[in-house]
Amino acid sequence: MKGNLLGDIRAEHDINMLDQAFLETSDYKSLLESTDRCVVVGRRGTGKSALVHKLSKYWQKQSRTFVIVVTPQEDQIIGLRGLMKIFDHNFMQIKATAKIAWRYALYMELITRLSGHYKLSKLVEKATLAPHIKEWAGNQKNISTKLRQKLRAVIRDDLSAEENIADLSINLDLDEIEEALSNVFARSQQKFVLLIDKLDEGYSPDGMGVALVDGFVQAVIDLNSHSPQVARSLVFLRDNMYRSISINDPDFTRNIEGQVLRLHWDDYGLFNLVCNRLRVATKSDQENNTRVWNAHTARELKGREGFRIALRLTLYRPRDILVLLNNAFLHAVGQNRQEIILEDINSSAKSISENRLVDLHKEYETIFPALNLFTASFSSGKSELSIKDARSNISPILQKDDHSIDIQRDLSIFENSTQVLQRLYGIGFIGVYDEKASSFVFCHDGRDPAKEILNDSRLLIHPCYWLALNLSENTLDPDQAEDIYDEYDIEISSISEEQRQARIGQILEELKAIEKGEKGCYSFEEWCLQAVRLIFAGVLSNIELHPNKNARQRRDIVATNMTSAPVWKRIHSDYGTRQVVFEIKNYSDLSANEYRQMNTYLANDYGRLGFIITRAQDNNLEKGKELDWARELYFNHDKKIVIKLSEKYLLKHLSKLRSPQKHDAANKELNKLIDTYVRRYLVL
Repeated sequence: MKGNLLGDIRAEHDINMLDQAFLETSDYKSLLESTDRCVVVGRRGTGKSALVHKLSKYWQKQSRTFVIVVTPQEDQIIGLRGLMKIFDHNFMQIKATAKIAWRYALYMELITRLSGHYKLSKLVEKATLAPHIKEWAGNQKNISTKLRQKLRAVIRDDLSAEENIADLSINLDLDEIEEALSNVFARSQQKFVLLIDKLDEGYSPDGMGVALVDGFVQAVIDLNSHSPQVARSLVFLRDNMYRSISINDPDFTRNIEGQVLRLHWDDYGLFNLVCNRLRVATKSDQENNTRVWNAHTARELKGREGFRIALRLTLYRPRDILVLLNNAFLHAVGQNRQEIILEDINSSAKSISENRLVDLHKEYETIFPALNLFTASFSSGKSELSIKDARSNISPILQKDDHSIDIQRDLSIFENSTQVLQRLYGIGFIGVYDEKASSFVFCHDGRDPAKEILNDSRLLIHPCYWLALNLSENTLDPDQAEDIYDEYDIEISSISEEQRQARIGQILEELKAIEKGEKGCYSFEEWCLQAVRLIFAGVLSNIELHPNKNARQRRDIVATNMTSAPVWKRIHSDYGTRQVVFEIKNYSDLSANEYRQMNTYLANDYGRLGFIITRAQDNNLEKGKELDWARELYFNHDKKIVIKLSEKYLLKHLSKLRSPQKHDAANKELNKLIDTYVRRYLVL
């Protein structure tokens, strides 16, 4: 026995095994025998590419059948997005453009390949189509590359989006090409088959990405319906993409829904699939599947019930069970056994789960630094939780403010534990129960990426992490597995960025509504507290508003200096400031009173440096006023320094926090500002 005994479900990775052990499911037979469905939908790992491979081979062996397989390329699909910016993210306009464009591209693929066929070339009207064929055939690149170059030539920046759409068919000579292709179909004795796979290459789950795929799907439907007696077109689509189309396209029910064949696997089909592969891998001539399975299993795993034990640790997809069993066989080989036992299955499942969790942490460590803290908070608990239970896991992490700088800066974005849960939902770590669907919805399945977590929501940790987190429930019923869609197209980068920008944008807007002067002083204090916590997260801790509110000397904001950034180490070592004071003044002009007040505050742990936040537009000290008072405090009171921070400084660095790469900008500018005081302001 060797590792990877059962091979891989993906056709491009294990063609020999696939050709010999392919299971002719009812879905496969339906696609061969029926022409009423042309959109094949399946979750990741359900064998869509394997179907494309086998269908292509089948039809290629049939007489008078011409087969074309189309697979767009990732970089060129991304390139198409740039051309669509003229439509300003209007879903219906992008879809309409994509539908026309992909129809043209598919027509040209068919005609160009027909023109190169020694028998069929004479049917192609060379005089009419020669310029198109020359242009398309001369570009020996992927279909999406050729389409992008063609669109770049016909879409005009000087025309409106509506005019470009209206002119597109004319500029592409689409009617002329379509008529010529129909003539070929009518005069030919051939059957034409077009298979489109891997539309997820370069796909982004935003409105533009969905519209581009939607247009492609509808182009295939149109081609399939125009000449059904001689042409067969099939497009293979991931389930999350399909459901994203159903959400965004108002014409979905009328145009697409009736064209869909959904791939489905049950324990019977998966058992036969595995046994077929075992039979081929071991060169067995045993026809009975149960005996084939029993020859390689022991104890509890014997028989169909034993197979179901293994299957309950998967999401009931071919790729899941193949990966699980291959790892189990590897574990058995390491124990010098030829048969797998339950220990091998459990070890394999635990290893797969742990790897998935590690991959999750690695993928999002720069965007979501606190992720591993939050996922660990659910360990050794329940897989299904109430909002109250989930919050109790998360709240202690948010309440601490002595984490590492990167983590603390990430945590500072969250106002409460519900926002954390919303982000965990956004990366697919948890799902939310949907009453209408009677199942748990995971954001990355495309069904409801904006679903809101409410006080009465029920949550489920994704089953692929159960074993890694040692959760109490660690197996799935078939019905549960069918309702969990394991897709990974919505990236945490986009969700995290949106959440970060929304939070910061809200704070920036709040300042505009705060009146200067006494009327808005309390609101400005609250606003500054939020700003200081965000800007100096990770370098200052225990940031409080009026911590000594009953004392005679009531400081506005006090924070503990963690000395974890160079400027704050400098402030502590040079000025003895462990407790940092921020006085809040809801006006622009400072007077001697503010400086004298700060003089009384700066003592003991508060050191000799503090800050006054004002509504000024810059940090500069005004000559004859602020500069004189700052110098008096410095030269006559033990070299104390009071740094003026303007609202513009806070606004600028709050805005920069939208980009994770610019988190340290405030500290760097603060260091330069202290240099300015020492070198320019506080010298005679």
